[in-house]
Amino acid sequence: MRNNKGFTLIELLVVVAIIGILAAVGTVAYTGYTEGAKKSSAKSNHASVVKYIAAEDQKCNVGAKKAFGLDVGTAAGEFDCENRTGGTIAAAAVSALTDFKNPYATSVGAVRSENTSHDKKADRGYVNVVASSNTITVTTCFDATTEDSDGPKACAVAADRVANEIDVAE
Repeated sequence: MRNNKGFTLIELLVVVAIIGILAAVGTVAYTGYTEGAKKSSAKSNHASVVKYIAAEDQKCNVGAKKAFGLDVGTAAGEFDCENRTGGTIAAAAVSALTDFKNPYATSVGAVRSENTSHDKKADRGYVNVVASSNTITVTTCFDATTEDSDGPKACAVAADRVANEIDVAE
């Protein structure tokens, strides 16, 4: 009578194949999960920036002595509520929010004064704060770049981005 202890080659191959299939499915699921988390983080950054700018502008409206973390006044390094414009508020917000990180490029800040990138693929995750007169436009691209005959276009579809306008009170 033979006593075989161990696994046959076929049994080992079946187990390795099953592990390979499970690893492939898990990798795809994990990639989808991380992409969704980055998109949610970019949307959250955008909403926080919009609320912050509106709240700090409102502080000036009620006569606060401090806005954007800066003492109100006219000396260098201070923020002047009396003579504020969309441009001064946008600049103060960008400098005050340097701790926000881009979820797609975590080594850089997420809030910037405008899209200075020529590589449109690099626009994902940034919160662009741009002022025109007394209106501040906050735009964030959070979805994949699409390709067409002219090359890459970030946020080519409205569903790929979110934008808000904030009117500065005078």
